Amino acid sequence: MIEKSRPRGRPRSYDPEVALDRAALLFWANGFSATSLDDLSAAMGMGRPSIYNAFGDKEALFLRALQRYRDTVALTPLRALEAEDSISEGLGAFFRQFVAYTTADRSHLGCLIGTVAPATDLPDVQSFLKTNLAAFEAQIAEHLAAAVRRGELPRDYPAKIGARRAVNAGLAISARARFGTPRRVLLKDAADATSMVLGVQRAPES
Repeated sequence: MIEKSRPRGRPRSYDPEVALDRAALLFWANGFSATSLDDLSAAMGMGRPSIYNAFGDKEALFLRALQRYRDTVALTPLRALEAEDSISEGLGAFFRQFVAYTTADRSHLGCLIGTVAPATDLPDVQSFLKTNLAAFEAQIAEHLAAAVRRGELPRDYPAKIGARRAVNAGLAISARARFGTPRRVLLKDAADATSMVLGVQRAPES
């Protein structure tokens, strides 16, 4: 007699990536503190027990949403940089992408990682932000260093300083978007940021 295998339980009826995208949009619009579990339940189409079972408590869900946002929306500037043949065109595309996603929806202005998440004092979130910033900056520095090796930038061009200023300019664009700065003004800021990074000078010795 062949023993029938036990059913593994009811199949999962939600898409975790879609659920995290919806949570990220809600946190992006309202911030962490002002987003309730009931709000998240409605947006994600999941009951509160299901959210807890799938993602943990509200803090854990916020961190998962940040990671998902990083891997989708927040990496679009870097992907735009990588898609261009020259560093000048790449940086231009990089900053225009910041403008694009920080102004695409009036209810989600700014950047979830750059302007919303830093307002929290959650240790795990602060650790994530620090690690993510360092990695993002290092990737930009490598692209700038590669441009130096190709001869597109001067041999003494300081790639790490350029990368730091590129990140600072991107964060400034995100913040200004959240303050309601018009898109046309932000695009001018993006062009100015490209010129600044390309023409960066070494910081004076202290």
